[in-house]
Amino acid sequence: GEALLAGIIVVIPGFPSTTVVLLVNVLAVLTMPPALGFLLILANDDEVMGPHRNSRLFNVLGFTVAGLIFSSGVLFAVSVLFPQLFSP
Repeated sequence: GEALLAGIIVVIPGFPSTTVVLLVNVLAVLTMPPALGFLLILANDDEVMGPHRNSRLFNVLGFTVAGLIFSSGVLFAVSVLFPQLFSP
């Protein structure tokens, strides 16, 4: 059902498919850091992970990666929504 609807929408003449693809990518990048945060919370749970829970070093690395992904996502979103800011 949904795939058929998406296929029909995409073949509409003049449909801005490039814009839609970029916006979907922005959404995916911006929703990744919260998912990583929940994953880190789970990786620190003693009851779930037992002796394999995260060390302080891996927590710092994990939150650093999540922060870098979020920062990159914000810059990507700004460049997609306001492309004139990055053009000469």
